[in-house]
Amino acid sequence: MVRLRWIPVVLAAGLLAGCSSTSTSAVDSGVASVAPESQRSSQFAQTPGRSADPAAGQQREVVRTADLDLEVDDVAAASAEVRRRAEAVHGYLEQEDGYRSSTTLTVRIPAAELDRALDDLSGLGRVTARSLRAQDVTDQLVDTRSRIESQQASVQRLRDLMARATTVEDVVSIESELTTRETDLEALQRQEASTANQVQLATLRVGLATTSTATTEETGFLAGLAAGWRALTEAGAAFLTAAGAVLPFAAVLAVPAAALYVLHRRKKALKASSL
Repeated sequence: MVRLRWIPVVLAAGLLAGCSSTSTSAVDSGVASVAPESQRSSQFAQTPGRSADPAAGQQREVVRTADLDLEVDDVAAASAEVRRRAEAVHGYLEQEDGYRSSTTLTVRIPAAELDRALDDLSGLGRVTARSLRAQDVTDQLVDTRSRIESQQASVQRLRDLMARATTVEDVVSIESELTTRETDLEALQRQEASTANQVQLATLRVGLATTSTATTEETGFLAGLAAGWRALTEAGAAFLTAAGAVLPFAAVLAVPAAALYVLHRRKKALKASSL
């Protein structure tokens, strides 16, 4: 009887122990499930400037070009100074077109130095024209780079197929398609490199010309006589030039014209004698 009275007490103690262990495991699992989320939140909080929208923090890619026209006293000295200042900011001369009293230089300089270079070069002479342009090519570069990645994956798949090819026909077919896709990939890479280079290095065209000086018009009898003599000589030269151009044709046409004239005279004489 004594043993029977202790049975309910033992059962109750066992039930309580089981409930406490179940609740503890449930709490532990809940903590485990929540912990990664809180860790992720702390990671975001520790990263400065992190945005849920990647496009919000995307750096824009811009191609910058500028034109600067100057009147200077010495074109050669000014052009040498333009080249020197371009090299000083790690740029280079791309093209130079020189004329009798003017020259045009095209230099490539880092885009970040373009504004300062315009201000510095403006001090070489009198500014007659100045312009600055910017073109956003971010979307173009993103699209090109995405196409490059897709094309690289496509080329790799064809290379894997080539490695597993067992017949000559398969090898020839895959090799032809692989060559085409590799050519397209190289074209995309060149396009991306060219655009990226234009973004990194701005294009600056500098036009240099000698300072224009106003000439005083000469007046008076002697000035009029000189002007008349110049007009006469120019008119005489024009007349002689025209005569020289017509003379060969006149010489060729003179013979048939003379024969027609003689024939006409004979016909007229015969007609008069018959009357």
